Amino acid sequence: MGTILKVPHIEQTDEWPAGDECLCAVMLLRYLGIRITVNEFVDFFLPQGQMSRKEGQLRGCDPDKEFAGSPYEKNSFGCYPGVLVKAMNDCFLQKGVPYRAEDATGKSTDELLTEGIGKGVPVIYWASEDMKPTHPGYSWVCKKDGKIIRWTAGTQCMLLIGSDVNELVFNDPMMPEGAVHYSRMTAVKRHAELDKRAVMVRL
Repeated sequence: MGTILKVPHIEQTDEWPAGDECLCAVMLLRYLGIRITVNEFVDFFLPQGQMSRKEGQLRGCDPDKEFAGSPYEKNSFGCYPGVLVKAMNDCFLQKGVPYRAEDATGKSTDELLTEGIGKGVPVIYWASEDMKPTHPGYSWVCKKDGKIIRWTAGTQCMLLIGSDVNELVFNDPMMPEGAVHYSRMTAVKRHAELDKRAVMVRL
């Protein structure tokens, strides 16, 4: 029997149709005792980049530096660890707490369980909606440096809160209930499809 942390759950509603990454960050912040709303996190801490079209070409930001679109808008994309790391560390600084968010991309799920859950701290974990296969999505030109950004469709950010036998346990923003159990093998596979992106907090 593994450890399952009791973490306050926030469901992804119509208010934040593209906000799963932000919801995971706020669930983790609240678990750490920080009083903050999702809207406060988005409006005051989250770096955001607008998407636009020029001569038929979609143009936008680097999703590891800015949220591509807005969590309040359904047709937005999302973000990767670098955005949440900056937003959470700015929040820690503003709230005066000595925590530190860090990009844990590339760590194995076993390492995340040991270094995060094993020390009583949930981990932000990129996988897919309902653990279904991901597939290539839209591409756009980054406005700042001209590189091509290729988004993976079906991505879903979740908060890893524990493990149980052959399953991993998450607070999944898309689900109305907390502590959703998914096959460990499938979750690890979906996580790998997203380059093992993750964010951890060091206390």
